[in-house]
Amino acid sequence: MKKAAALLMVFFWLSSFLPQAAFAHIPVIVKTKSSKENPVLVKKPEISYAYYGQLAGTIHYYKIEAPKAFLLYVNILVPDYSPKSDPILRHDMSFEVWKDNVCLFSGEGLNVDWRRFYEKYGRDHYYMGSEFERQMDAGTYLIRVFNTNNTGKYSLAIGKKEKFTVISIIGAFFKAWSLDRWFFKK
Repeated sequence: MKKAAALLMVFFWLSSFLPQAAFAHIPVIVKTKSSKENPVLVKKPEISYAYYGQLAGTIHYYKIEAPKAFLLYVNILVPDYSPKSDPILRHDMSFEVWKDNVCLFSGEGLNVDWRRFYEKYGRDHYYMGSEFERQMDAGTYLIRVFNTNNTGKYSLAIGKKEKFTVISIIGAFFKAWSLDRWFFKK
């Protein structure tokens, strides 16, 4: 009983810092741990997740194995280190969606007007590039994240459904703290 009461107190304390956390993407910190041989597995592609990675010389891969049809939503963001300066309209960060060796979508970063995006729940500043949304059939899909030199930080948002638990909200709080120390530092 005491453990449950303590957990509830921690939850309410954390909710004061994340009052709207139930309306944000669940953060997943990938950093550099993604490759063609060992892609990040996206188990629930319709649920709203934000994958935070850093290209370090190689392309990053995300793999979806869908047993049934689903709605796929993907967008890419890069950190905005100077939100009070003039906007930067072009960023070299791209993603592609593939199925059966066929490219279904190519979001070429340099060919898109990036817009500033303020994520009010995490209180973070980004630039948002390409977006993709389409009803997909069952099957295996790959999402490739890359740029000219395969370097730089990005956030890949996959899914739109907001589905959160007390544990995921608490985890999001600690991951947000980690992201502030890593992702938003030049």
